[in-house]
Amino acid sequence: MKIRHKSLGLKLTVCWLAWALLAASGQAEEGKPNIVVIMADDLGYGDLGSYGCEDIPTPNIDRLAEEGARFTSAYVTWPMCGPSRAGFLTGRNQSTFGYYKNQTSPLDPDQGLPKIETIASLLQKQGYVTGGVGKWHMGTTDEQHPNAMGFDDWFGFLSGGLMYFPLDHPSYKEKYNPLERPAKWRDIHHTLPLIHNREPVKREGYLTHELTAAGIRFLEKNREKPFFLFMSYNAPHLDLEAPVETIAKFPPESMTKVPGVKPEARSVYGAMVYELDQGVGNLLAKLEELGLSENTVVWFLSDNGGMVRTSDNRPLRGSKGNAYEGGLRVPMIVKWPGMAAEGVVLEEMVTSLDIGATSLAMAGGDPESSGLHGKDIRPYLMQETSEAPHERWFWHTAKGARPEGVVREGDFKLLIKEKGKPELYHLREDLAETNDLAEAQPERVQAMLARWLEWNEGNAPDLWQTPDKNAYQYADYDWLIGSQHYKAKSE
Repeated sequence: MKIRHKSLGLKLTVCWLAWALLAASGQAEEGKPNIVVIMADDLGYGDLGSYGCEDIPTPNIDRLAEEGARFTSAYVTWPMCGPSRAGFLTGRNQSTFGYYKNQTSPLDPDQGLPKIETIASLLQKQGYVTGGVGKWHMGTTDEQHPNAMGFDDWFGFLSGGLMYFPLDHPSYKEKYNPLERPAKWRDIHHTLPLIHNREPVKREGYLTHELTAAGIRFLEKNREKPFFLFMSYNAPHLDLEAPVETIAKFPPESMTKVPGVKPEARSVYGAMVYELDQGVGNLLAKLEELGLSENTVVWFLSDNGGMVRTSDNRPLRGSKGNAYEGGLRVPMIVKWPGMAAEGVVLEEMVTSLDIGATSLAMAGGDPESSGLHGKDIRPYLMQETSEAPHERWFWHTAKGARPEGVVREGDFKLLIKEKGKPELYHLREDLAETNDLAEAQPERVQAMLARWLEWNEGNAPDLWQTPDKNAYQYADYDWLIGSQHYKAKSE
C-alpha cells in the first residue's frame, strides 16, 4: 500500500463524521455527493501517464490520479464491451442473468439487457437526476432504451459503436450513407443515429467533442440537485479516427514501439486518447466553474483491456477478448474530495461493480438489499482499513453458458478452459502470467476449480442465441425516422 499523504488520516475521519452528522440531521439531500463515472472504451492498461505511458500525454486523467486514488488491481467483469457494460450498469455479475456476449445486431429485439434494475434507476430512488452520454450497447427496444432503464436524460447512440465523423464526411467516400444491403453487422452498429432521449440529433463534428459538450450541458442544467452522470465515451475503440490536426501531434516515428502494433495505428490511437483526455479536462473544468468540484465524486475506468492492434497493455499479458490480465484488468481512478487521500495508490483487488455499490451507498442506499454484487469500498478508499475488499472473485468468460472462466483468490489466479488444462498464476510474483503453476500445485487448482464450479451453478442460460448477422437490417422506432435504418411496419 502506498500513500503519498499519510497526515490526511485524521482529516478524513473528521470529514466522514461531519458528513454522517449532516445526513442524520435531516439534511441528507444536501449532503449527497454528485457522482460522475467516465468510461473509456478499449483503453490499454499502460496508456495513461499515471500508469506509465510515455508517448501519449494524458494530463487531465493523470490529475485525477494525483488528486484521488489510483487502483493497480482493478477488474471489469468480462474482457469485451457488451457483457462488461451490462455488469457495470446493473451492478451485478452479468452471468447471473445470462449476458455472455456482444450483440451481433443492435436492432434484434432479443439481444441486450432484460428488464432489470440499473445503477441509474437505483440512484433515481435516492433523489438523483440521472444522465448518460455516449455508448449504450444494451439493446434498442423501447423497454431497453436508457430512458426506460433509469436515465432521465440520454445523449448518445444505442449501438456498440459509431463513426467518429458525420456519415457524409468526405473521408468515408459515401461508404456508409447509403449502406449496401444487406449491410454488415458492424456497419449497422456504427451508423445508427445520434439521439437525445428519443429524438435524432444532427451530427456536426468529431464525436468525442460532441459527447463532451453533451456532458457539459447536463452539468449546467442540473447543477442545483444531486446528479449521476455516466460519460460513456467510445474512444479509443475502432474505427481509428481523429482530427487531422490532432493526429499531427503524434507522428508514427515518435510513438512507443509496442509488439504487434503498427506505428501508424498507434499514431491515430494516440490522437484519440489525447482527445478523450481533453474531454475529461473540459468536464473537470466545468465542475470547477460551477462550484461543484468539492461535492462531486469522479470515477474513471476502461470497459475492458486494450486492443491488440493499438494498445499497450504491458506489463500485462493478453488484450481485449481474452481472460488474461490484459483483457480483464483496467486502469481505474477515483477522486473523492475531502474523503479519499490524494495521490494514494491502492493495490488490492477491486472491480467495476464496486463503483455502483459504493455510489449507491454514498447516495444513502443499501447495495446489499438492492441485490448488487459489488462492495461499498468507502472504508478502503478512506484508509480506515487496508484489508482487501474482496477475498476472491469469479468470472464467467465463455461466449455462452459453457464452463469457462476465471477465479482469483488473493494473489492466485486460475484460468478454467472448456477444452484444455487449467492454468494457475501467482500475480504478485508473475504479473505477466508467464509461469504456469498448475502442475506444481494440483491441490490448489482442484480447490479453486471446485469453488468456481459451485459458483457457476447459479449462473443463467444464454439470454439469446446468435442469429443470422444479416438479419434485422431495419426497425420502425421513431428515433430512427430519417435514417437509412428506418422502415415502417407497413412497408
